[in-house]
Amino acid sequence: MRVTAVRKWVAEFGYYNAIYVRIETDEGVVGESEVAMRRRTRTVSALIDELGEYLVGKDPTRIEQHFERMYRDSFLGGTLLTIGISALDIALWDLNARALGVPVHRLLGGKFRDSVPVYTHARATETPELFAKEVADRLQRGFTAIKTTLPGFYTKVSSVHHETPAAIPARQTETELLPNWIWRLIAEYFDAARETAGPDVHLMLDCHGRLNVANSVRLAETVEPYRLTFIEEPTPPERPDWLVEVARRSSTPIAAGERWANHYGAAPFLEQPAVAIAQPDVMFCGGITAAKRIATLAETHGVSIAFHNPFGPMASAATWQLAATLPNFLISESMITPQQMAYWDRYTENPPRVSEGEWKVTDEPGLGPRLRVEEIVKHPFKPEYDQGGTR
Repeated sequence: MRVTAVRKWVAEFGYYNAIYVRIETDEGVVGESEVAMRRRTRTVSALIDELGEYLVGKDPTRIEQHFERMYRDSFLGGTLLTIGISALDIALWDLNARALGVPVHRLLGGKFRDSVPVYTHARATETPELFAKEVADRLQRGFTAIKTTLPGFYTKVSSVHHETPAAIPARQTETELLPNWIWRLIAEYFDAARETAGPDVHLMLDCHGRLNVANSVRLAETVEPYRLTFIEEPTPPERPDWLVEVARRSSTPIAAGERWANHYGAAPFLEQPAVAIAQPDVMFCGGITAAKRIATLAETHGVSIAFHNPFGPMASAATWQLAATLPNFLISESMITPQQMAYWDRYTENPPRVSEGEWKVTDEPGLGPRLRVEEIVKHPFKPEYDQGGTR
């Protein structure tokens, strides 16, 4: 079996654009995938074209070899490179599983669990009272784990596009002065959330690297009474030693890893250790191959995996197929909202479904979903209104 073509389509997906990929072979077996990189869609799209040229004519069963070639032969690394690799790596796993008529999790060692727990998002909104209503809505949908972004830094927000101005300016860096009232405000939000959710619902806080070490410690002290499951990326992602200091002084577990570029990018954070919870993104880090390596490395350091995954159906399917096989898996992010699900149903057949905060592991061949290319081409690339302003 040989690869005959790598095809790609870019489709508007609300506040970002998704890139869908199909690898075709001379035996008629295909593999499909999805990636996205908000603000850099066209860059990643061009990279996939170049990497796809390498794959044409190759044996698609040599997944490990292709991962190494695509990474090492590119000379320069980084997440922008590994996103392109992810698109082809995930599609190769899908292709190989479909060729054998088995689910991807079978090729990865088989099921460790029969269901994959996932959490959802609740917007920080303009007031603690409105945030509590957001939390109540997620509970009514069956979720028992909910994450939000930093109150005051993010209010009514889609991704990082502010529909109403945040109290802390979007381009304020981690080294600039914060008002004293911000800590009181954050406490008020989580006090309202905990009162609504009760003691057993998992609450999590994503900071997007907006704080320095000193303010991250103050944040940890502020939210300690509310027993959060984790604080995500309190400091910028470039310095693992900053996270080490925060983790040492926080009783709340520290999580990070969505911006790691494969296992080499993860290693400095896991070896120090800088995190109690690792958050690789299967779509960012180099695909299923890289994410599995990161998970194994994390396991040797006693670190749990909570996958970053705020994207669409194929990305979610790849993430959860791998999650089903991992002994150190904790929970996965999801973006299961009515607005997002409309895109899932438009662009794929048989998208994964979440019920009562879990994805039930299936035995369908490959990743499970299939692309609806006839619909994807009707919704081409749309310039993104998010042109930056926060990490």
